[in-house]
Amino acid sequence: MAESYAVALLAMLLAGGVAGLTGFGFALVSSPLLLLVFDPPTVVAVMLVLSLLINSAIALDSWRQVRVRPVLSLLPWALAGLLLGAEVLQVLGAGQIRLLAGVTVVVFALLMIWGVEIPGLGSRWGTAAAGGASGALSTSTGLAGPPVVMLFAARGFPKESFRASNAAYFLCISLAGLALFFLRDLLSASHLYLAAALLPAVLLGKTAGTRLLLRVSDELFRRITLALVLVAGLAAVASGLYALVP
Repeated sequence: MAESYAVALLAMLLAGGVAGLTGFGFALVSSPLLLLVFDPPTVVAVMLVLSLLINSAIALDSWRQVRVRPVLSLLPWALAGLLLGAEVLQVLGAGQIRLLAGVTVVVFALLMIWGVEIPGLGSRWGTAAAGGASGALSTSTGLAGPPVVMLFAARGFPKESFRASNAAYFLCISLAGLALFFLRDLLSASHLYLAAALLPAVLLGKTAGTRLLLRVSDELFRRITLALVLVAGLAAVASGLYALVP
């Protein structure tokens, strides 16, 4: 058990730092690592609680830079996706969800590394696809980020607006996801205790990441972040495949 908490605390420090710097990446970095030591329902529930808290903190210190209209346009599609993802979480096994999460992260990281732009992301249908996929991934794997991050990147948001808009969107998604989990009795007291135990590490990482915002070049940050995301995704893929082997 001590080793599990050590892994979780390390994941929280790394993820909090990345989120504090960019407004995204909290679940991308932490979920694959947490899935190595906790079951998927626990990981998703804890991610929703901690994402709500860290994105509240980021949104408060950058609310003037939020692109309100793009964020609001995503929410109806994301809410529909949340319902689908909650069903997936209850149908798939732990190994399958770990594999799905890991593949999602690896594909996202490779697309960003190669500079691939997905056609249609700037259109209304791009918003629908990104919002729906983000919501479904949020309640099935805890990974709401990749579709929306790619959407905002394709639209060329400046660094400050990119960070603030991501945080505002993920704050809304976390609130809706938690409400859904509560109504379906998927959120337990043990999930809240675990989130509370991990919160100091999250806030410490967020503080460090925010302080680095003006000191780290965009290119250096991009390389570090994508390396962390890729390693975390590969770890989840390996764990998922191992769990599926008879």
